[in-house]
Amino acid sequence: MTVQARNANPLGSMAFMRNCDGAIAVEFALMLLPMLLVLLGTFDTGFAMLTETKITFAVEAAAKCGAVNTTVCGSPTQIATYGASVAAVQGLDASGFVVTTAACGINVTASHPYAGMVLPVLTLRAGACYPTG
Repeated sequence: MTVQARNANPLGSMAFMRNCDGAIAVEFALMLLPMLLVLLGTFDTGFAMLTETKITFAVEAAAKCGAVNTTVCGSPTQIATYGASVAAVQGLDASGFVVTTAACGINVTASHPYAGMVLPVLTLRAGACYPTG
């Protein structure tokens, strides 16, 4: 018994150090946060790009409406309201659009702050000018 008791401590610690049970669970736990950040960052970047595309399309449509369809878009306020309705972006209303008359025709610009899950607040901007007449 004394031989086993004397050897139990070194064998127990050596066996513990050689035991690999649960190593994969620990590695997974260490990699879970970076993997989630990459995944959420990818989705967030995609949503930001989708929002920017919607705003760009809305600005182009509003400028064209102001230059071509004066019954629907006869004033700068109507053009901005039309652009906001085309954009269909939550939080973007007519106050985010600026309509001016420039040498190129009807000039429409828009800006919208985008607050994502992982990304910091980004200000998305778009502009378009459509010739009149």
